[in-house]
Amino acid sequence: MAEVPEIPRGLDLPAQELRIRESLLAGGGPLASAMRAVEAREWRTPGWLTLCWLWVQFLVVVRGFRGATTVADYVEAVARFVGWVDEQRLDLRALQVRDLDNWQKWLYMRRRLSVSARRQALMAVRSLFGYMASRDEAKNVTVGYAAPKRVTSTAKKYSPTQLRSLFAAVKEGETELVVQRDTAMLLLLLAGGLRREEISTLRIDQLELASDRKGQVHVFGKGAKERTVPIEGPVVRSLVVWLEARSRIDELHTDAVFVNLSRNGGKGAGLGVKAIEDTVKRTARRAGLGSWGVHRFRVTFATMLYDDGTDIERIRVLMGHESIETTRRYLAVSNRMNRHSLKAHRQHAALGTVPDDLPLWAQDLERKRHGSSILPPR
Repeated sequence: MAEVPEIPRGLDLPAQELRIRESLLAGGGPLASAMRAVEAREWRTPGWLTLCWLWVQFLVVVRGFRGATTVADYVEAVARFVGWVDEQRLDLRALQVRDLDNWQKWLYMRRRLSVSARRQALMAVRSLFGYMASRDEAKNVTVGYAAPKRVTSTAKKYSPTQLRSLFAAVKEGETELVVQRDTAMLLLLLAGGLRREEISTLRIDQLELASDRKGQVHVFGKGAKERTVPIEGPVVRSLVVWLEARSRIDELHTDAVFVNLSRNGGKGAGLGVKAIEDTVKRTARRAGLGSWGVHRFRVTFATMLYDDGTDIERIRVLMGHESIETTRRYLAVSNRMNRHSLKAHRQHAALGTVPDDLPLWAQDLERKRHGSSILPPR
């Protein structure tokens, strides 16, 4: 457990909130690091440190957001925003729309942030002002404020050939224990469609393996939403093998399913999000893939289900998506979705031609059927 720093000057929290602060800081991780940085800085905005802690605790405790990912990112973005407000000598609780415009220009001109990064920063600031407005501390100036227009990119999936290369490369791990862990983890990413954060925080009691053939995973996803994902086949057998091997590790310090096996430090602790990304990255490089991504397993999971006939609503539930439109974006690259195209004969009819790959007797038949206006093959 990390050491909890003394209460900094300017922090005025009730006793219960102070205990939550201690718990979050002692737990370590990205959120603790972000809040330590906030506490170490001098702020011009009155009461900001207290407000920041109350907002963070609202996100973690009440809303159920993940501290290691969403909340940590929000804190960093909002801290930069409030730092800008301080530099401009503005009143955080009386900002105007023009101030948001100037802040967005600053993010673009001075920090050179992409559209995606500026949108995320605005989402974090929206969250803060929504919290303040709900407590009658300020007007929510972000209501109706348009975010930078995002260019929607096409979801990417793994092809069958790439998957075979990946799982062949997994077998080249440093030790048999690493091979067992990484095989189970990558198979669960593929067969369960879990997010990287869900893999990182997965605990043994969330797995229900009735046999070595079928089981289910109880997943706690974004916004404290729980879902159950059925699994079967090789992923179940790989998990059984890995859990048996895991039980023989002496240095275990957690009930996380996937743990660090490195002797360089942290052995026996649960794998963090970055460690999971690094594992996929190393495997993809060994497999010779030019591009890769943890999230691609999730897209592949959705598209394979759709290609096998699963309806979109069921896929949405299994993915833990709030909106079915998000699911539709994933399925845009499925084989089943790309199977539909305007047939060649429709185009030939419009052009007044006949397909040149037809035998001569069929071409003559087409001309008789559509009249003498039909042109020779092209």
